[in-house]
Amino acid sequence: MLSTLIALLSLSSIALSSPVPATQTISKRYTGVKIQSYRNGLCLQPLGRARGNSIPIIENGTPVGTVDCAYARTWDISPGSGSVILSGTNFALDAGTGWDNNEKVKVWQSYPGLFQQTWYLTDDDRIAITGGNQCLDEDYDGPQTYQCTTGNTNQVWYVLHEGDAGATPVPLPSPATTQPANGD
Repeated sequence: MLSTLIALLSLSSIALSSPVPATQTISKRYTGVKIQSYRNGLCLQPLGRARGNSIPIIENGTPVGTVDCAYARTWDISPGSGSVILSGTNFALDAGTGWDNNEKVKVWQSYPGLFQQTWYLTDDDRIAITGGNQCLDEDYDGPQTYQCTTGNTNQVWYVLHEGDAGATPVPLPSPATTQPANGD
């Protein structure tokens, strides 16, 4: 009994002295969310070809537009850098070359790490090409890429979780325009 206890203590001291791998940061991936434009309250949606009364065909090069959020498909996106994937598919949001203004976005087979498919979800609600200067921008003709510009509200996008769809975001008032609650 004593020899068994000594053997177990020896093994536990060896295990405790072994190097412990560094802890990896786990970032939350938003799965099955809608991506809503601040500019007009519409959500990203691939605009596939109609196939009778069934679900539209989504294929390489299918353009992405914006529609009423109640009818929009869902996406998988991570804070920080990564692909923006059409939920339940192998199609990623693709920016064409990823370098030029006014490039219409589309979906394309996902190639993780491909420059034009690697987006960065910023803390200030922008979706930008990682390592580039282009942001996802809601133009009058739909989503496109455009040089990231401070204060450009066409480049602000919200991640809507289940139950949020159809909500129109209301920006917080600036401190200069805030009125006291008592009306003074």
